[in-house]
Amino acid sequence: MRPLLLLLFTFALTAANAAEPFSLAKLTAAAKDVQTLRVTFTQVKHLAILDEPVTSPGVIEISRPLRAVRWEYTGKSMLLFKSGQLRRFGAEGKEETITAKEQGVSSVIKQMEAFIDGNWSGMEELFTITPAADGSPRLDFAPKTPDLAKYITSLRITWRADLSAPEHMELVAAGDDRTEFRFDVPQVGIELPAARFEKP
Repeated sequence: MRPLLLLLFTFALTAANAAEPFSLAKLTAAAKDVQTLRVTFTQVKHLAILDEPVTSPGVIEISRPLRAVRWEYTGKSMLLFKSGQLRRFGAEGKEETITAKEQGVSSVIKQMEAFIDGNWSGMEELFTITPAADGSPRLDFAPKTPDLAKYITSLRITWRADLSAPEHMELVAAGDDRTEFRFDVPQVGIELPAARFEKP
């Protein structure tokens, strides 16, 4: 499993009270009202071995009633999470085997669950999570274990001002490789058929 999937973002699925300090609890509370969400993104990878960044568009869809997440890189790979099961598909739509020994599988599953519930307590088993000191809508993640630190140096997620969804995310990996996610304005409360979470 690619290291960048460890950074997979969380969604705060409704507007929050700006007068309250930003916190994990606030994200959890904000995730309880909106049932579905869709947001497009652009992934930009800055790799030490390449002179130019590598850009990939994609989309993430979440259905709380179905307890399902679809994370898609347009024309490339896809992850589907439903009923506690994580599945991966290649560019041709063929399902690929995922094993428990693959890098980051357990953390990806915890993140998918967090996307659905807005509850990041599971991620705290793997990362030290620190809200921004100035109260801005940002979380910094630092790996707790040496094994995880081999792949991820740091992760930072910044949310939109209304907490409706993340706005920017940056993962710094070993060797100072960086992966950015730039998120567009989310669509909230849209219809997402069950078939979207069954196959590509």
